[in-house]
Amino acid sequence: MSKTIIIYDSKYGHTKQYAHWLAEELNADICEAKKKDVNTFNDYDTIIFGSSLYAGRSKAALLVLKHFKKIQYKKVVLFTCGIADLSKESNIININKALDKVITPEIRSRIAIFYLRGGIDSERLSFLHKTMLKMVYSQLSKKPEQELTDEHRDLLATYGKKIDFSDKKMLEPMIEYCRDNQDKQ
Repeated sequence: MSKTIIIYDSKYGHTKQYAHWLAEELNADICEAKKKDVNTFNDYDTIIFGSSLYAGRSKAALLVLKHFKKIQYKKVVLFTCGIADLSKESNIININKALDKVITPEIRSRIAIFYLRGGIDSERLSFLHKTMLKMVYSQLSKKPEQELTDEHRDLLATYGKKIDFSDKKMLEPMIEYCRDNQDKQ
């Protein structure tokens, strides 16, 4: 059986929750990204990176890019966690566009990527995130309805609220993928 580690970055807790659920299901080690000693990558066959997606940026994607030469012959999984409704194809397209700015086609072809839906608690946002969100909300609320994307509508609908879409069932495809790969080791 292969040895798995989950390395995550979580600002408000949704990614952390998913990482812990994954660790339980896969009997994996788990570590916050800022506490991980990259020299221990050799101890693992499967490495899972997870982070939130803020304004199209994923720390997990940056970690994969940064360490890819060290881990390129391992099973590498990347997951993002965001508020976008994943049942809407336009949101998946936008997430992929954001990841494509960081992950090269070669790397993308050699890793598995999964998208999870988290949540937002407007009261817990940092001053910077509140300010950014307020600016985006202000701009979007002035746009005509026909110019809004699904992602824009989701942001407008959740602005100023506490909403949690986290669902352990969303992990099932990733768990299945990781278990299939563990069985092949």
